[in-house]
Amino acid sequence: MIEEGLTAAEVIQLQDQYVMKCVEPWNEKVFVKGKGSTLWDIEGQEYLDCFSGVSVINIGHAHPKMVAAVSDQINRLTHLSTLYRTAPMPILAKKLAEIVPMGEGRSKSFFCNSGTEANEHAITLARIATKKFEIFGLQNGFYGRGGFTMSITGLGAWRSGLGPFMSGTLHLPMYHCYRCPLGHHHYSECGYACANYLKIALKTQTSNRTAAVVVEPIQGIGGIVEAPPDYFKVLKPILEENQILLIVDEVQTGFGRTGMMFGIEHYGVEPDVVTLAKGLGGGLPIGAVVAKPEIADTFPGPDFATFGGNPVSCRAALAAIEVTQEEGLVKNSAEVGEFLKAGLVELSKHHPFLDDVEGKGLFIGAEITTDKEKKTPASNIVMTRILDEALKEKMLIGRGGLYYNRIRFQPPLCFTRKEAERTLEVFEKALTIAEGAA
Repeated sequence: MIEEGLTAAEVIQLQDQYVMKCVEPWNEKVFVKGKGSTLWDIEGQEYLDCFSGVSVINIGHAHPKMVAAVSDQINRLTHLSTLYRTAPMPILAKKLAEIVPMGEGRSKSFFCNSGTEANEHAITLARIATKKFEIFGLQNGFYGRGGFTMSITGLGAWRSGLGPFMSGTLHLPMYHCYRCPLGHHHYSECGYACANYLKIALKTQTSNRTAAVVVEPIQGIGGIVEAPPDYFKVLKPILEENQILLIVDEVQTGFGRTGMMFGIEHYGVEPDVVTLAKGLGGGLPIGAVVAKPEIADTFPGPDFATFGGNPVSCRAALAAIEVTQEEGLVKNSAEVGEFLKAGLVELSKHHPFLDDVEGKGLFIGAEITTDKEKKTPASNIVMTRILDEALKEKMLIGRGGLYYNRIRFQPPLCFTRKEAERTLEVFEKALTIAEGAA
């Protein structure tokens, strides 16, 4: 063990001295081991993980099937780059073609290292395929930390101090009915004005050369905000009429996270391109762009990714997909997620700070507000108090959102009903303490 003999304080000092200040941990715990939904810190204390490293550890920590696959591959071949052929990459590409929501067998993949890279490449592909250059993201959406992806990210906190941004990048209104930017209250009253706004935007904000719209089916960093039921059914015909590609960002919503294999499957439309990362690798870094063949083949290259299609990461991904399918994790996500969400909705009826519980499967977010009528976002002090109180009870939860005031529950998909009950108990205690101190 590399940490053997070190204390938490010594690890923290090492990070403070040698790691850039922009890497900001949420607390001072040092974690050294995980199994399933459980984590242990350097002092041996046990924690319930309700965040999965931001929707990465879908199959649980240190799953034996993935550990075995990775160990086997490391002993065979660790790396060559995409300049040489290896077996795991095309085998994984075939597997993805069988499960992505764009027709069985009707896709080709490009592999990279992260969600940022996947979205960057998807945008490049869309521009080449359409011979157009303008790209729309969504307000409150997060797409990564690269040039294109930072430009279409719709969260000011993640763009702060940066710029100028890439030209030809634009934004559609976010689909969060609770905080509708167009002043409406519910999609049933406005006729999906946020989606229909694209018609006006194309005529007023573009040069009639829009290549793609990049959308998360449920916004993750934006606080786990669901697209309304018919959002994509309203949006897709507008895209088709104007020959614009639909790129669906499944970086957080993929691989069973939402109670279906992919988040877009809840909405009944077929994407042109899908971007993947996080849960794909079961804990190892990997990203992928999956596109319909007629789109993929417009980009003959050459293109290159030093670590894209890395044999070890591809073996990890294949093992993670097998575990997800063989152990019924998609079904478990739907069932346990429904129980957890219902419990949070019930808590919101009795707690003045808790509102707007949203999400699908084990991908659930909720608003923390100090005034429900005015929808006043809770302060950083209140949010930090909730996370800290949960940590005292040995549980990790997340936060996010436009005002950084939304609680996020994203546990491993092996999460049990008993662990969900524990989550509700701890969260209610933390929420009660924060409300009492405000």
